[in-house]
Amino acid sequence: MKKLLALLLVGVLSVGALTACGETETTPAAVEETEVVETEEVTEEATEVVAEDSAEEAVVESKGTIKVAASATPHSEILEQAVPILAEQGWTLEVTVFDDYVQPNLVVDSGEFDANYFQHIPYLDSFNA
Repeated sequence: MKKLLALLLVGVLSVGALTACGETETTPAAVEETEVVETEEVTEEATEVVAEDSAEEAVVESKGTIKVAASATPHSEILEQAVPILAEQGWTLEVTVFDDYVQPNLVVDSGEFDANYFQHIPYLDSFNA
């Protein structure tokens, strides 16, 4: 379970990092004009399809809560960007900020939290030793 959560968080964080790096500025030359087409009539069938699609989007099966201990900057800020992404997939992400580097490891070890996000592997290895 912990490996799955860690893999999921790494994936979400990777997507967030890549998305942030891929932002581009839109210049007036790149903006195309679009034509607005108005229809006076909406068929009953089209209305039913739209209603079904909206109902499917509104229902997201809850998969559970992921509790993560993090340092304030930048880790908790990064995780806050992951909250809506995970929510779309049915996960609730609870981020708790810790101001030291010992407690996050202890609360994960005790089972109170699922993961922590503040350290690198050499620090974790040293802590575990």
